[in-house]
Amino acid sequence: MKGENFYRNLFRLMNEHFTGMKFLCAVSNSEGALTRFANSEIHQNVFEKKSSISVLATKENRIAIATTNDLSINGLKETRKKLEQMLENSTPLDYEFKLPEVSVGYPVENLCDSVRKASAEDRAQIFDRIIKASGKDVQAFGYISDNIFENAVIASNGMFIYQAYSSAGFNFVALSDSGSGYVSSTAKGYKDLDVDKKIQRAIEFAKKSKDPVEVDPGLYTVILGPEAVSDLFFYFSYVCTNGYMHELKMSPSVRFLGQKIGPDYLNVYDDPSCQMQVPLIYDLCGKKRERTPIIEKGVFKNIFYSHGAALRFNKKPTGHTVSLEDLDFAIAANLVVEGGETPVEQIISQTKRGIYVNRFHYMNVVDPYEAMFTGMTRDGTFLIENGQLTRAIKNMRFNVKFFEFTQNIEAISKEIESTSGDYFPAVAPFMKVNNFNFTSKTA
Repeated sequence: MKGENFYRNLFRLMNEHFTGMKFLCAVSNSEGALTRFANSEIHQNVFEKKSSISVLATKENRIAIATTNDLSINGLKETRKKLEQMLENSTPLDYEFKLPEVSVGYPVENLCDSVRKASAEDRAQIFDRIIKASGKDVQAFGYISDNIFENAVIASNGMFIYQAYSSAGFNFVALSDSGSGYVSSTAKGYKDLDVDKKIQRAIEFAKKSKDPVEVDPGLYTVILGPEAVSDLFFYFSYVCTNGYMHELKMSPSVRFLGQKIGPDYLNVYDDPSCQMQVPLIYDLCGKKRERTPIIEKGVFKNIFYSHGAALRFNKKPTGHTVSLEDLDFAIAANLVVEGGETPVEQIISQTKRGIYVNRFHYMNVVDPYEAMFTGMTRDGTFLIENGQLTRAIKNMRFNVKFFEFTQNIEAISKEIESTSGDYFPAVAPFMKVNNFNFTSKTA
């Protein structure tokens, strides 16, 4: 970890060596360790440090962006030369570009000692818990990781923002002769991962997946685990909450923003203040991020504007710039689907017949304007009969229109869990939904 003073010194160097140039730069440093295991044996321990600086320069309504991992004075000088050449050859933008307004904020550190002091031995202890729980009948695959991230935003107009945060995570695939189970978790520190409960679930699903039966495609009542719920709402955020696409009338938000799309107890937020999240307090333009409702009491409430989209369409930026290379893109980085009031055991016990889905695999967007998503079930799919998970089901493919999905929500669990996600961690409950469309069987 380089520490705040390193970035304050970099702020001084940037203003010294980029004199006369209007610029915005995002600086990042990460220190991460990972223990990977397969066939119930640790086979890799990795520790990696990475630093980079992305500098956006602007002149005569042109912009240029250069990225380097050389933060030395020579590296900064070379980056300036490159930017000057790029600005000479770039095309003026079709909107008036301005640097972000100066944000003034105290340095933020969200670091857990369990991550700061973590070692390979600490990760091995979690692995030992997995192996002990797995026994001889289950093979363990996955990883355990911990990371410390630092981000600074520096601009020629005097802006300086610094944040540091930690994360710990793991995923675990339990594989037996019967089948497989899967769990994941990411949080600020190891104590928040809920490792033991999740390990037991993955093992239980792997053992329970013996002799799966085929089920005909069609509409079913399903109970989705937090992994599956996280995936669906991430794709919703990706497709439906980008203000740039909304203004171009290419997003489903054109039809559904402000509309009642689900039950009163459906609440979804981008929430860096959530204790179960890994908080991103400032975006890459230095905008402070606040808890923002996406869906509130079943109403699709807000969309997000990155810095570029806000300038294009005369909107206020919302703190969702996650890339200087694509200033039009915006997404929720701290997605939280709130829990309901019903324990998941009660939701299952009250389901006479349905399908339990642990997680999805190979999800993709079929039709962005309709918010139609597809994917397959994986690592724990079971029939629900008379309030109990009974026989395993062979995996199936689904096609779901998100805004029909939300209208068919019947219950949301009181319990919520953190999941790792493919891009950002998420927090989500279990969810019971009617008329979920399985379109075909898989091998």
